[in-house]
Amino acid sequence: MTSILNNVAAMNASRQLGITGSNLQQTIERLTTGKRINKASDDAAGLAIGNKLSADIKIATQAQRNANDGVSYLQVADGALDSVTQLLTRASQLAQQAQTGTISDSNRANLDAEFQNIIKTMSNIGTNTKFNGQAIFSSTATPTTVSVQAGDYGSLTVSLGAVSTATDSALGLVASTDSLTSSTNAGNVVTKLASALESVSSMRASIGANEAQLSATSDILGVQVQNFTAASSQIMDANIADEVVNLTKFQILNQSGTSALAKSNQSSQQILALLQ
Repeated sequence: MTSILNNVAAMNASRQLGITGSNLQQTIERLTTGKRINKASDDAAGLAIGNKLSADIKIATQAQRNANDGVSYLQVADGALDSVTQLLTRASQLAQQAQTGTISDSNRANLDAEFQNIIKTMSNIGTNTKFNGQAIFSSTATPTTVSVQAGDYGSLTVSLGAVSTATDSALGLVASTDSLTSSTNAGNVVTKLASALESVSSMRASIGANEAQLSATSDILGVQVQNFTAASSQIMDANIADEVVNLTKFQILNQSGTSALAKSNQSSQQILALLQ
C-alpha cells in the first residue's frame, strides 16, 4: 500500500542499508588491521581467549629467552673450564717431568716458573670469567648459584664451585707453596693435579647435563609459543580471502541498497505529482 505518511519501503531500504554499511565498515576495519576481533563487540568470548593466549605467548617467550640465556651462561662457564683443563694437563706434564730424577734442580726451577704462571692464569680465569657482568665462578668456598626461570617448567638451579679464591686455588693448588723445585714437591703436585682434573671434569659434566636440560626446555617452550601463536591467530586474525569476498559483496549491497532507497523515495514524489 502506498502511503503519504509512512513510506514503509523506504524505511526497510534504509534499515537494510544501515546494516550493510555497518558490515562494510567492519570488513574494511578487518582488512586494515588484519584482525578479526578489533573490539569486544566483535566477539567478546573470542577476545577474552585471545587476550589470555597473547599473555601466554609473552610469558612462554620470556621463559624461552631465560632458558637460552642459561645455556649461554653455561657455555661461557664450560669454555673457561676447558681452558682450565688444558692448563691442568700442561701442569701435570710439567710435574711429571719435574718428578723424575734425571733432571737437575735448575731444570726444575725452569719448569716451576711455568707451573707458577699456570696457577696464576687459572686464578685469573676463575676471577674474571663473567656473564653479563656477573662472576660465574665463586671466589669463596660457597658455590655460585643461579636460578633460571623457565615458566611452566619451573626453574633450574645451576651451582658452580670456585676455580680459585683470593689466596689459593679451590682446586687444591696454592701459588708459591706448591712448586716443582724438588722431586718430592713435584710428586705431591702430581697427586693434587690428578684431583684437580677430576674436580674440573665433574664440574663440566654437571654443566653439560644442565645445558642439555635447558636446551630441551627451550625447544619445548619454542613449540609451546608456536602452538599458542597458531591458536591465537585462529581466533583473532582475519581470514583475508573471506574478507575480500565480503568487501565485494557489501560494496554491491551498499550500491543496490542506495539505489533501492532512492527508488522508494520516488513513490512519495509520484503521489505529490498526482495531487498537483
